[in-house]
Amino acid sequence: MSLLSIFAGPSALHHLQQQGLAPEHLAAVFAASGAAKWLAIYGLDRAIFGQWLQSRQQPLPLFGTSVGAFKLAAACRRDTGAALDTLARAYQLQTYPDGISAAAIEREFRQLRDGVLGNGGGDEILSHPILRLSCGAVRCHSGLASHNPRRQTLACLHASLRNLSGRGGMHGLVERVVFHDPRTPPPVAALDGYPTETVALDAGNLEAALTASGSIPVYMYGVEDIAGAGPGVYRDGGLLDYHPVPGNFWQDAGLVLYPHFYPFCKMGWFDKQLPWRKAPATLLDNTLLLTPSAEFFARTRLGRVPDRADFKRLAGRDAERIALWQEVMDLSLELGEEFLTLARQGDLASRARPL
Repeated sequence: MSLLSIFAGPSALHHLQQQGLAPEHLAAVFAASGAAKWLAIYGLDRAIFGQWLQSRQQPLPLFGTSVGAFKLAAACRRDTGAALDTLARAYQLQTYPDGISAAAIEREFRQLRDGVLGNGGGDEILSHPILRLSCGAVRCHSGLASHNPRRQTLACLHASLRNLSGRGGMHGLVERVVFHDPRTPPPVAALDGYPTETVALDAGNLEAALTASGSIPVYMYGVEDIAGAGPGVYRDGGLLDYHPVPGNFWQDAGLVLYPHFYPFCKMGWFDKQLPWRKAPATLLDNTLLLTPSAEFFARTRLGRVPDRADFKRLAGRDAERIALWQEVMDLSLELGEEFLTLARQGDLASRARPL
């Protein structure tokens, strides 16, 4: 039974068929927003970053938003496996006994952030010999920049309605800001027309940049005036780049590896509830998507990816939720082993399907 599904854009599929896949072939690794959904591929990431990429010699740009940014930051720690374990466990063990509020989410979010950055994590991340972290946030305008949750809620409703008209619906509401390792600036450009700014990471803004990248509106506090990025309120990069799509802002520099919990990409946060709004293969031309298969989820009692909504679905039943999520996390370790086996055997191309 196969746990791993492989999908490839046209150029990526051609590359796999002609050259196979080796760590040195990659031009970047991407990571999606999705909070607890990441737990479904935690073990895959552990295998890729903790083992498969260890032989690479050249710098490798990384890009993610929200939990994607956090997992990539954890991957840049000296002990990659332990850092990813800590992050996954922190996600799993979140509890909200007094209800979900901004203060409660801030408390749990702080645990996640401290687990990634604590004990010298910032220095390790910014001095990794190979990996080059970059993460996305947005500078907000209008009601999205307000500190008032009610105004934010109304702004989100307005943004969702505007988004129905297409990808350009967020124009004037957000600007993309890419925070990056100063040693290797990423090949970023405003290919989708959204104002896009790059800001170098350093010891003074790393925590703020990561925090902003995961700060969803209404339920979390925005981050103000990040050093190097100028004045403004910064929020979740997933608002614009929910499942970051290279063709929207990343100049084609080669093969992009994309471990993902879904076999498709939803470009923006407000696309989540629109079944038809998926990124076309033309924007994922050089992208290789690795994702759990239907068989993977059939082997779990949960039967799907873990989700933030599980805190409400299983309210007051934390032990049950934690156990269900643990099954998915444990199976994700087997997912990682399957990838390593296929990569070692040079058999990835035979399993790949077109996006």
